[in-house]
Order: sequence, then C-alpha cells, then structure tokens
Amino acid sequence: MKKRMLVLYLSLGTIIAYGYALGGAGGYLFGKGRPFVAAAGLVCGTLCAWAALRLWRSYLNDIEEHDEHADHTADDNGNG
Repeated sequence: MKKRMLVLYLSLGTIIAYGYALGGAGGYLFGKGRPFVAAAGLVCGTLCAWAALRLWRSYLNDIEEHDEHADHTADDNGNG
C-alpha cells in the first residue's frame, strides 16, 4: 500500500513538474521566457517519472512473488 501511494505522489509530481516546464517555455510567447524554470521542470519531471516507474515495477514484482508463494502453499496443502 505504501508503494502505491508513493507512486501516486511521484506521478502527481511528474505532472506538476512538466507543467512548470511548459509554463517556463510558454513564457516566450509573451516575451518573458524562463529557461531555468523550463529546464528544472523537465529534469524534475523526468526524475519523478523514472522513480515512479521503478517503484511500480518493484511493486509488481512483490505481487508476483506473493502469488507464487500462495500457489506453492495451496499445492502443499492439496488444494488447487
């Protein structure tokens, strides 16, 4: 459960950071571009996305291990 919540927060962080990147780059339309904000948004958004995907993969591996253990336990008890 904790991993899923952390993935949710990292995903939200990704959206927010990419929003800042768009805002920083979009400022050039009005003559007030902010390259640092755009670059920081891209870097932070990409790092959050990468961390969320790694953590989600870890969560899926945990579920798979749990299911395999449950299958072996059912086989040992004669159920299944």
